[in-house]
Amino acid sequence: MLLRIIHGELKPGTWDAYEKAYIEAMHGIAVDGLHGRYLARDLDNPDAGYSVSIWEDEASMRAYENSALLKDKILPKLTPFFAGHYETHRSEIRHEEPRDIYDQVWPGADS
Repeated sequence: MLLRIIHGELKPGTWDAYEKAYIEAMHGIAVDGLHGRYLARDLDNPDAGYSVSIWEDEASMRAYENSALLKDKILPKLTPFFAGHYETHRSEIRHEEPRDIYDQVWPGADS
């Protein structure tokens, strides 16, 4: 499994409009190999954030990155908000520890 993390800065004061455009652009889109996608706003810079996606394999992730879907349908809706700083990192997930494992190891710990 792979993790794709994009960090970007937006034009000042555009986060709410960007978030709305992001949700609309991504809603209902099925992509082979995509397990999940998250949008996170930076706590220290309200005009910056992260898009995090989890992929089954590198081939699926790269196919999406080079797809007409991304280039022609998604990015045109989002790039007008970008302020210039935009970088993508790709990582291999080496360890996973789902939240529910704590309930198995320490039953009732949250009580």
